[in-house]
Amino acid sequence: MSTKSFWTSIVPLVTIAAVVAPAHAAGKRPLSFREKLQPMTRPGRADDTPTAVERIRRNTPTAFLGSGEIPQSQVELLAKDTYEKSKGYRFNKIIRGNLNRKEIALTFDDGPHAVYTLKLLKILKQLHTPATFFVVGKQVEKFPTLVQLEVIEGHEVGDHTYDHVNLTELTPDLVEYEMDRCDRAIKNVTGSSVRFIRPPGGDYNQTVLSAASRRGYVTALWTDDPGDWARIPSDVILQRSLDRLENGAILLLHDGIPETLDILPQLINEARARGYKFVTLSQLAMDRDKKDIEPIGAGRILKKY
Repeated sequence: MSTKSFWTSIVPLVTIAAVVAPAHAAGKRPLSFREKLQPMTRPGRADDTPTAVERIRRNTPTAFLGSGEIPQSQVELLAKDTYEKSKGYRFNKIIRGNLNRKEIALTFDDGPHAVYTLKLLKILKQLHTPATFFVVGKQVEKFPTLVQLEVIEGHEVGDHTYDHVNLTELTPDLVEYEMDRCDRAIKNVTGSSVRFIRPPGGDYNQTVLSAASRRGYVTALWTDDPGDWARIPSDVILQRSLDRLENGAILLLHDGIPETLDILPQLINEARARGYKFVTLSQLAMDRDKKDIEPIGAGRILKKY
């Protein structure tokens, strides 16, 4: 086991032990992990002091039931990727996995959510399905135990910025602030920095990619956005997701959407019936063809081991 993996596993457990110990000392039955989660995951009052990013926002964000940011379509992302390559831009970025492997990465953005993240984790655990959670720094600070639980149950956690803001509208300093403060929030509760970052809405430019690359991050986009953020009916989310299944797919979903929870078991079971295997984003990335891995200058290269 690597040093990073060791600390990723042990830090949450040490935290849990510190909570459980007083109960044993008092002779009382210690609460289960999920029982302890209940009072810790109630929505708290948000800090009334606006951050630097909030002061320059043009739009007021919605509550974390999805986001106020409309994600870019796969066509837009692929067109942008093709243009960047034609110009010789080289950054560490992933849009899809290996087209020759029947692997899919489930990704969930905008969490953790006070109500729905626990329900989502329960479904994933029952169906033995790994996922990657792109968490918002503010939410991590409100509900740290949920992020610990994601890691303990074998899922991967990625950076989705601290304030969930369009990074292309920020100065370079604020772009770095958003990345770093979210990463710090995650590291404070898991003991480990992240490997992936997903810019909210899929909005990025060379400033964003360069900042991510310098930090050793892989910028993670997607192949399939069924649009659950728009609160469309459950059957539409399911049908769109199934219609677009393909080898190496990265599916964009969201923590705080009840309609997504409604169809998730059926989506997972149907995908498996078609021969697909669910993997974390790290596994999907490592299984890519060598020709699909872009070399970069200042950042690290994601290699197969």
